[in-house]
Amino acid sequence: MTTNSRRLQWHGVAIVLISFAVPVQAQQEKSIEVTDCVVRFADEVDVPSMVSGRVSEVAIQLNQSVEQGELIARLDDRSQKIRRRALGLRLEHARSEANDDVELRYAETALAEAKAELDSNRSIYDDVSGAVPLSHIRRLRLAVERGELEVAQAKKRRLENNMEVQLREADLSMLDDEIANLQIASPLSGAVIEVSRSAGEWIEKGHPIATVARLDRLHVHALLREDHLSPSLCKTLPVSVHWTDAVSGSERVLRGTVMSVDPQMLPGGRFRMHAEIVNRRDGDSSNWMLLPGTTVRMKVYVSEAAMQNARSQGQSRVNHY
Repeated sequence: MTTNSRRLQWHGVAIVLISFAVPVQAQQEKSIEVTDCVVRFADEVDVPSMVSGRVSEVAIQLNQSVEQGELIARLDDRSQKIRRRALGLRLEHARSEANDDVELRYAETALAEAKAELDSNRSIYDDVSGAVPLSHIRRLRLAVERGELEVAQAKKRRLENNMEVQLREADLSMLDDEIANLQIASPLSGAVIEVSRSAGEWIEKGHPIATVARLDRLHVHALLREDHLSPSLCKTLPVSVHWTDAVSGSERVLRGTVMSVDPQMLPGGRFRMHAEIVNRRDGDSSNWMLLPGTTVRMKVYVSEAAMQNARSQGQSRVNHY
């Protein structure tokens, strides 16, 4: 066999191998297309007021983009600010009283003087009998005891003053927390899809002042047939959503993952599946590629073995009945 014929033979073998490799790879994973889909917000939060009061400012507008922690509205805080000023003055006075040690130093000085006088008279009494009356010594002892009690009383007052400072600080912290609750902030990043109150209106505690929805994640709810794919195999499967752009006419694609499957079958052997899609900005603009309510079709990617297993289970149920 010539060299050229051997080359042709090896090229033929390579071509045969490639032609057999393509179908094997294609059979490893297939997609099931679902057209009965609904796109919804992943998170849609009614932002409540933490206290009752009059709305003094609404800092957002309908359809505005907001970041987590961004101010949405502010309630009237004039009375709280007046109370805070009064509590601040009381706290300063309590700190001044707690730092004032004049009473304690005076009591300690008086005690030291009483002890010195007692020691001096006792020394004279011991050296010269009868030079100092015993009654005078008793009075000096009582003076020392009184001085010790005055020192203990002064220390107790200082301790009470320090406790008063802590109580005033706690009152001020509680009021600061109340004032902070008058500032209503967005709990997540997204878009404002509803504004329920305007400046000047009254709002009760717990009532929503606005609704914020997340747009970087979307949920797709779809109906599938059990004979196409078993519900037990759906969770964590990769998916993609496809739709046609209304302006350019081009097909758009986003990817995600199956989150869960409802534990209840529907008539016709159908079940409801829920997938989360990672949304993206449309190029350099601030617009999102996919919006809730868009008509889409979804592809669920599953291995051929799993599909065969689903078909076998479905056929076995039919034969059983």
